Amino acid sequence: MSYTFELNNERKDENFVSGTIKSNSPVVEIFSAMVQGKDLSSFGVKADKAAKYITELNNKAAVGDVIATAELNNIRRLSMEPVLLKEIKLLSIFGNYTPIGYNESCEVEVPVYANVTASTQAAGQDVSFPIARKRRVSVPTIVVSGGHAVDYRKAALGNMAEENELQEEVRKQIRNKASKYVISTVYTAIKNATGVKYFFEGAGLTKTGSDGVIGKVRRFGKPNIWGDYALISQFNAWAGYVGTTPTINGISEAVMKEIHDSGIMGAYNGSILTEIPNEYDLSTLDAAGTNFNTVLPQGLGFVTPTGTNSPVYNVTRGGLTSFTGNDVTSGTIMTRFDLEVGCIIVPDQEYKIGMLYDTNLGGIE
Repeated sequence: MSYTFELNNERKDENFVSGTIKSNSPVVEIFSAMVQGKDLSSFGVKADKAAKYITELNNKAAVGDVIATAELNNIRRLSMEPVLLKEIKLLSIFGNYTPIGYNESCEVEVPVYANVTASTQAAGQDVSFPIARKRRVSVPTIVVSGGHAVDYRKAALGNMAEENELQEEVRKQIRNKASKYVISTVYTAIKNATGVKYFFEGAGLTKTGSDGVIGKVRRFGKPNIWGDYALISQFNAWAGYVGTTPTINGISEAVMKEIHDSGIMGAYNGSILTEIPNEYDLSTLDAAGTNFNTVLPQGLGFVTPTGTNSPVYNVTRGGLTSFTGNDVTSGTIMTRFDLEVGCIIVPDQEYKIGMLYDTNLGGIE
């Protein structure tokens, strides 16, 4: 699984910037407004000054000025970073999310339970009671990247439409890679756990295997089942639903309406079924070469109990870092943005998340 956007002769932009432009600088806000196609009149005279400065930087970058390119990438980074980190917070769907500063150690505080062994009270004696303590755990990290080529001449002429599309593409690349990394880490931890775990893997979901996971997780709280449509829709057959015609075969009219509106039931044996949106990754093809891969594994589903603290901890360290260099394949001048992402699942607490994996659908390999 590749997480890098390769360049050769890469330069770290922060080594070439003046350092005068900060996240609260007017030029950053005005640049963001230009990218989004907003009216600049509310900025008054600052708008003309900032627009002129951005145009000059693009003209210089178009002829290979390293310092101008670095300054532009710094403005891009400061413009894009708040939006991206807000989107990255969606990682909290898989657990706890904490942003960590550049200079902070990559650790999180996790609960650890003691005295959890079952025991019977003997006459005149007391039983042990579970104790919750906190300890700090190191979180391993990887770097995920997104990048693009910029037509500086277009930007110098005031055409920022392409800039908007490219920034959105970079955020999507980083967000998707971060999500895939977290899901892969959680899957591997639960599959390899040696203690109590609730895990089913097979060539297609089976009712017996899935019920086994769901029933065990249910004792911690009402289960929620999350997964790609291809996985979640398999639950329809177990309720006796066949075909797409409006025929009610022992199913309530309300459930039939759910299926016809969304393609899947809203609940299965009291557990909420939720489809995780999973778009195509247009940069990769499936093994047969006949279709695109999806961003997230189609075959992987999670069973999480309501009201239980997640054992999954996600972090991002610092913010975006930008690099400029030549693309290895084409030689085009490219900009790459990196973000450091980490994930752990607390050891011996893997049982807090149930897992279903259909190897026919796959995607985790």
